[in-house]
Amino acid sequence: MRLYLSGLALAVIASFVLSFIVVSALVPDRPRAGVEISQTDYGERWPFKMRHGWLRCEGAGAVILNVRGKDYAVNGLASVRYAPIQASWTNENKTDIDVGPIISRGLTLCHW
Repeated sequence: MRLYLSGLALAVIASFVLSFIVVSALVPDRPRAGVEISQTDYGERWPFKMRHGWLRCEGAGAVILNVRGKDYAVNGLASVRYAPIQASWTNENKTDIDVGPIISRGLTLCHW
């Protein structure tokens, strides 16, 4: 009987922990403060068609660029939730595009 109760108690504790983990994963982190970035900031290295956007970080390192109210995934972590940024690249062939500086800037907002 004693073994049964401790097993039951362990099961109840495990279910609470699992519930907390699931709820934590479903509720997104509050977005961190972002910064406006523009073609002026990056000069010839600016990879996008638009002239400026709002760069921010969410969660553990998802870098997002907001342009005219629409969010785009800049890196792989953000691609699960947001549209890909490739549609806004300047080069039609999608070759020689370097979004590394944009990702690096976004990750600094994540405190990486």
